[in-house]
Amino acid sequence: MTQTGIKLFALALAAAFLALVVKKQSPELALALSLFACAAGAGILLEGLRPVLGLAEALAEKAELDRAMLKPLWRCLGLGLLTELSASVCADAGQAALSKLVELGGSVLCLAVSLPLLQAVLALIEALA
Repeated sequence: MTQTGIKLFALALAAAFLALVVKKQSPELALALSLFACAAGAGILLEGLRPVLGLAEALAEKAELDRAMLKPLWRCLGLGLLTELSASVCADAGQAALSKLVELGGSVLCLAVSLPLLQAVLALIEALA
């Protein structure tokens, strides 16, 4: 986990420094560099999440949870991370309104993805009543 953090921080610092140097001459190139660094950083983070996902799967198996119930959780997690990253890129590009739209869209999509889980909870409540 520590190596993942070091890789991520090194990438972010190097990209931020290069973007700062390039920004005066070519703001578009600086933004492209930031986008590339974000994509590379996301790849690094996914590697760091593998042990966490493995542990969550093992816990779900021991608790005898249906794996279908975990899908909305993973999708919401992915949407949240992607939303945060996309909103930050929009904000960095000076597009505050688009940034807020992305944040709102991420929230709505997370609710939509969670519907099967909410329906399962409702069915459980109805079965108990």
